Amino acid sequence: MFAVITKGVLFGLLLAVMLGPVFFALIQNSIIKGFKAGIYMALGIAVADTAYIFLMYFSVRLFENNDTVSVWMGAIGGLIILVTGILSLRKKSVKQEEQNVNTQKSNFFKQFAKGFILNGINPFVLLYWLGVMTLVTKSYVYDDYEVIVFFSAIIGTLLITDFSKVALSHRLRAWVTPKRLNIMNKIVGVALILFSFRLFYHAIEHYH
Repeated sequence: MFAVITKGVLFGLLLAVMLGPVFFALIQNSIIKGFKAGIYMALGIAVADTAYIFLMYFSVRLFENNDTVSVWMGAIGGLIILVTGILSLRKKSVKQEEQNVNTQKSNFFKQFAKGFILNGINPFVLLYWLGVMTLVTKSYVYDDYEVIVFFSAIIGTLLITDFSKVALSHRLRAWVTPKRLNIMNKIVGVALILFSFRLFYHAIEHYH
């Protein structure tokens, strides 16, 4: 079970350091609106991720006994993660513009909805969870309990890292330089590409 949790934490960290619009929006919102607004937004992001996890879990389980679909899902899941890794390697960092701080009172539902919608409408997030769910159910072959532990570890890791981003938002803005962003993008890209190979191997093995 320790190995399951460790892998969950690893995937959570990979997603947490992906430098997409959600990453910068969370930091920017925390700086502009304050600590509470950032926390509320982080909760909205986590709920959107959890909703996608449930959606992908039942979608994958629906076809788990179909060998042909299993091969295709392994191949498609591997392709999704591979493309995500390549895009991460090629991504060019953009320096975020400074914003004036506004510490006015934050509305929970408004900030929560902002995080939920921003994360929920991002097609990359849906594809990412499809790839991870396929990897977990087809390659790692986790049972239902292990799947719950694995994704709980991911969501827990995401919440901890997002709360840390909120608390350190001002310092992160200064720390996140183009050079460091490029290094982080490349690390994430290589890790995702390696995971994609695992899914491709599973698809080929299952096909034969």
